[in-house]
Amino acid sequence: MKQSSVKWFGYLFSFVILIISCAGTELSHDQRNEAYKGKPVSNILVIAITGNEDSRRSFERKFVAQLKSAGVEAISSEEAIPMPADLELKKEMILSAVNQFKNDAVIITHLIDKEEKEVYTRGGTAHGGYYGYYSRHSNRGYTTTSKTVRLETNLYDVKTEKLIWSVKSKTLSKDSKDQSINDVIRVVINDLLNNKLITPK
Repeated sequence: MKQSSVKWFGYLFSFVILIISCAGTELSHDQRNEAYKGKPVSNILVIAITGNEDSRRSFERKFVAQLKSAGVEAISSEEAIPMPADLELKKEMILSAVNQFKNDAVIITHLIDKEEKEVYTRGGTAHGGYYGYYSRHSNRGYTTTSKTVRLETNLYDVKTEKLIWSVKSKTLSKDSKDQSINDVIRVVINDLLNNKLITPK
């Protein structure tokens, strides 16, 4: 009885940590193709669409790593497809890759919008009287920059080439770039699991 209580607490603790770590990302739109009757996918080709080669590689590697941690086979377009100079993947190249690596789904993420905001925080503390007001507003404050990144992620069935699932995410980035990427990927994978669209092999 004591052992099961400890195990239950461990699960609860992990769940709380997951919520805290994903607090900067929310899903603004989640759409599933109700006509899709196939099995959950278990081997995914991961593609990120971006004009920056380093950003593409970083995002894909992190996505693949988290999918594998969830027990799902995955490979990045970086590993599977020789990237052309114009960074544009042709359909034939993608089809050749999914045949070679036996993928049953392709997941594609692209940037919808990125917004930066500067927030000024006043220095000093509040005091009573006219001098307190003067003192509070005359002290130098500081400026921070927050970034809001919106992404769209689509999951496609390889056999039919039809959309299985689509989600839009919004991430308020206050931490490092790597942490923000990990957070949004974690939330997206969690939604795929909740919708029973991916399954461990």
